[in-house]
Amino acid sequence: MAPYRRRGDNYCMRIIMSSKQPRKQRLAHYTAPYHRRHREMSAPIDRGLRERQLSRGFMYPRAIPVRKGDRVMIVRGEGKTGSASKIAKIDRKARKVYVEGFTYFKSDGTELQRPIDASNLVIINPDWSDVRRRKLLNRVNESIEWTDEVVSELEAAEDEYEIETLGPIEETEEEGEETPDEESDKVDYDSMTVPLLKEALKEQGLPVGGKKVELIERLKGETLGPIEETEEEGEETPDEESDKVDYDSMTVPLLKEALKEQGLPVGGKKAELIERLKGETLGPIEETEEEGKETPDEESDEVDYDSMTVPLLKEALKEQGLPVGGKKTELIERLKGGGK
Repeated sequence: MAPYRRRGDNYCMRIIMSSKQPRKQRLAHYTAPYHRRHREMSAPIDRGLRERQLSRGFMYPRAIPVRKGDRVMIVRGEGKTGSASKIAKIDRKARKVYVEGFTYFKSDGTELQRPIDASNLVIINPDWSDVRRRKLLNRVNESIEWTDEVVSELEAAEDEYEIETLGPIEETEEEGEETPDEESDKVDYDSMTVPLLKEALKEQGLPVGGKKVELIERLKGETLGPIEETEEEGEETPDEESDKVDYDSMTVPLLKEALKEQGLPVGGKKAELIERLKGETLGPIEETEEEGKETPDEESDEVDYDSMTVPLLKEALKEQGLPVGGKKTELIERLKGGGK
């Protein structure tokens, strides 16, 4: 490590890494300024390209910092191939490069780009569109004026070299950009109404139940697994709505008539009759009648002994072979079976 400057220089320290101490090396590495990280993320230019351009009178530097748009080839580590790909992204904070086509899949199936070190790359076709990058060429080619025509001639020679070395250049479309055929074939399901969505699902032989969002996802093929018809609680399909009978608006005689047709008991209150017709009470149905309340048959068979005179009560007792002595209340109780 270089020594500290004098007190008048505010103890500034010149950052030239020459220390053998690992702690100081790590500190300089992780706290390096942006321009130093930019310079550290350099990759060599292909030797054949440098020799080709030198024969044409252009000298290339041995290595330059990578940038987005360069066509590179992975020559070390995982992903090593014999083809060139374009750099899609550069993360200078993490010192990583992302190359198109070099991806991996997560456990949930999501595809992500795999980061790679710049030292594992070789630049096959550098991008000279940035005017500031052309200054690298001025350092080794002082007599050449780098106009747009000269740069276009330089890039044409680089494309020609890549085709000769690695084959034709494959045009990679940007992520999210669709071809004209894909755009013409794509249907805007979001602007369609629910009946139209259900009609499209029927044509594809897919379930038509669910909310609008679920129908759209089903048509787009986002739900690839077995589709379960998830209908809201209480929401019914059109067929079920047409077959459903509104028992709540029916009178008691109509409810009893419907119960008789189904062979179900007809006793009970209106709410119980409706529940029985809807099939909510699936177990054995017990006729629950209020205590002291009698059915119409029992009411018609019952005799009003309280309104009868004593001679009539005694006559009725004689017919049943019961004693006829006692007061009127005792006679009535005897007839009702309350006493003998």
